[in-house]
Amino acid sequence: PIPLNMSEPVLIVRGQTTAENLGFAPHGAGRNISRSGHIRKHTGRAVREVFESETKGLDVRFFSKNVDISELPSAYKNAAAVQEQMKTFGLGEVVDEILPYGCIMAGDWKVDAPWRKKENNGSAVGN
Repeated sequence: PIPLNMSEPVLIVRGQTTAENLGFAPHGAGRNISRSGHIRKHTGRAVREVFESETKGLDVRFFSKNVDISELPSAYKNAAAVQEQMKTFGLGEVVDEILPYGCIMAGDWKVDAPWRKKENNGSAVGN
């Protein structure tokens, strides 16, 4: 299986070994931008607004109860482009897809970390 992002299907792939790919296939879509870069990109926007605009129609939950916008779909490479590159470079044949209905992520657990609360007199950073 190759996960793309929480709003795109997980690809079920039949591997292909060629002289060029040495039997390797992607293990995921890969990031467009670093976690901190993605967070900076959304500076000035409410976390809830960013979250809701990217997860419409999905049941997305965070174990820590804090949204981690660095894990949202826009942080990852375009799913169609990844599939096209897999085809172009013979990295595997997509034989099926698992459609996402929901997703459980760890969330931004650092917001409530004890050292953050101490540093900020109990106020969370970035909220």
